[in-house]
Amino acid sequence: MSKKPFYEEIDGMFTPPNFVPEVFREAPMSFKLEPEDVIVATYPKCGTTLTQQIVAVILRKGKPFLTAEEYFGSLPFLEAATMEELSALEKPRCIKTHLPFDRIKFSSEAKYIYVARHPEDCVVSFYHHTRFFPIYHFTDGSFDDYFELFIKGEVDWNDYFDNLLSWYEHRNEPNILFLTYEKMLANPRDACLQIARFLGEDHYNGLVDNDEKILKKVMEYSSLEFMKKTVNRFWSEQFTKKPSGNVLPRSPVIKKYIEVMKQAAELGHVHHGDFIRKGVVGEGKIQLSEDQLQKLNKRILEKTSHSDVMNLWKTDAQNRLKMSDFCKT
Repeated sequence: MSKKPFYEEIDGMFTPPNFVPEVFREAPMSFKLEPEDVIVATYPKCGTTLTQQIVAVILRKGKPFLTAEEYFGSLPFLEAATMEELSALEKPRCIKTHLPFDRIKFSSEAKYIYVARHPEDCVVSFYHHTRFFPIYHFTDGSFDDYFELFIKGEVDWNDYFDNLLSWYEHRNEPNILFLTYEKMLANPRDACLQIARFLGEDHYNGLVDNDEKILKKVMEYSSLEFMKKTVNRFWSEQFTKKPSGNVLPRSPVIKKYIEVMKQAAELGHVHHGDFIRKGVVGEGKIQLSEDQLQKLNKRILEKTSHSDVMNLWKTDAQNRLKMSDFCKT
């Protein structure tokens, strides 16, 4: 019998089980963004954490986050934060979202960075992500079961292609920077400079002044090596352990997280792995079976026949094959 993760469904969209309908609905359509605000938008497991880290360290002039409290208190989740939490943030604000374009109130003043990742790698990463969090009750779930849900769009934040296409259609808006995770990994320096220039000339000039001192810090603190030592610890501290009765809920979403985490613990679910796992390109090529690759390719054709969106990875095809050998290690 196939197994399915435990989700909350809100207005036709699957979300993590700790999400709260009132919170989910309010901020994305009501919160007023300002010109210096930066929204990092992605489908889950497509480069959100890397991009947020780059943006945040640029905005903080080379200073990384060293505690979980500072990290989560500075990088909120649009659809999981209250209006009060968002309004209290120190400016300039960096806010993430996994929502498709039509589920947010788009501002012509704020800046948006959308990051896409090839679906072959996204599905593998999303599967391990789901097993990492006990609240999904899927710590013992199989990849085969998860893959079938993914290609049908029956995972949290629904269909990968609907999300990607909704933002791709707006990629030429002057306040949207459209990137791919693969190119960011291939050339981190260019990615940091491109993002800094998009954020504004002052940020760009700050990176390249003084022998690129701040640029070197941004690259160091957004490296997978650094984030695996810090960001992984932050996520583990906050979201993988059984909450004690002394935890003071900070918001409705955190309060609900404590409840669903207790339920998961009672059912014997414990987290697997790390939040940031490999972060490489090409893993899907070796993890997916031939049958799964064929099913995914069929889904790609069905969903993108009217769009050239898959050309985003046309020049990366050979690199993906080369990286698949690396992923075997």
